[in-house]
Amino acid sequence: MNARRLLQRIVFFCATAAVFLFGGAGRVWALEWIYVTPNPAYSRDLSMGASTIALSYAPQSQSINPAGLQLFDSRTSFHGTMLVNAGGIYQIANAHGTDSSRSNTDRIFDDARVLVCAGAAQIRIAALAVYFSQPVMRSGDVARYDNYRQRLPLDMHQNSLALSLALHPQVSVGGRFDRYYEYDTPQGDGYSYGVILRPRGLNVGVQYQRFPAAGAFVWHPLDRRGDETTTAGVAIERETYSVSFQVMNLTKSDAIAFLEPHAGVEWRPLRALTLRAGGMQFSRSPRWAWTGGCGLIDANWLRNKASRLSVPDDILQVSVGMIYVRGVPEQAVGSLTCVWRF
Repeated sequence: MNARRLLQRIVFFCATAAVFLFGGAGRVWALEWIYVTPNPAYSRDLSMGASTIALSYAPQSQSINPAGLQLFDSRTSFHGTMLVNAGGIYQIANAHGTDSSRSNTDRIFDDARVLVCAGAAQIRIAALAVYFSQPVMRSGDVARYDNYRQRLPLDMHQNSLALSLALHPQVSVGGRFDRYYEYDTPQGDGYSYGVILRPRGLNVGVQYQRFPAAGAFVWHPLDRRGDETTTAGVAIERETYSVSFQVMNLTKSDAIAFLEPHAGVEWRPLRALTLRAGGMQFSRSPRWAWTGGCGLIDANWLRNKASRLSVPDDILQVSVGMIYVRGVPEQAVGSLTCVWRF
């Protein structure tokens, strides 16, 4: 395939994704359309079919497994970074038009929490990240994202502290503590911990998640975690491509997503472009879903070598998911992430 044809296909894909993100598909197919646009970190997970548990990731491309967090080279004595959610500017501008319940001081503080979505530091083998006000939804409650672009993500959100330890080139462990809120009202605490092993070029990831008594708070409608979930997966991770597979809920046969399979692929044909696709089969249900997306402008190539990651560090990410019931499209999900890591 020559460069011109590849460029044409990229432009066509982005245009199609834009139609999805702004509701065109919902009007054409009478689908229930769910926006998670913009958000600070979930587009990669969505576009790969929520199958990223065994993959390493940049802070703006999160996986549910804290062991995969990567900031800088582990030989670095100390290096800090901050993530700015540029996509939040659009959301804030719209939300302030209708939000009159909070004081000016509160609104300034809210804006800061939306725009500065994380701070992180690497201290040799330890990567530590603090995530601010990341939007979440209660499991199954897609109404959380109704008219989402007109609302602040602080309606329901989580603040998180994540730690990843690179104990060995082939072993990483991590833990994460989450506190959930509806605006400023705490809804409970959750935690997770996980491990990624890398024997002979194959990644093996295992993660345990425990949500508060209030129930599961998930990232997007295709995030199928339950109140208490153990998930495992494998992946092949290379510089230009990744292939991943995971199985949800290994332990509770009467709970959501028991032994539910998820799969995804990622390919980087150009330095400035990453293409992604995935899918899942819902357990004990006729529903299944396919997903796709792309990452644009890998910031690794705009930085000096000491600040580069070995994983995609995309500034702009677009994702689309489509849920089918017996072959008929029922629900669509659109996601966009625009984050710059300083």
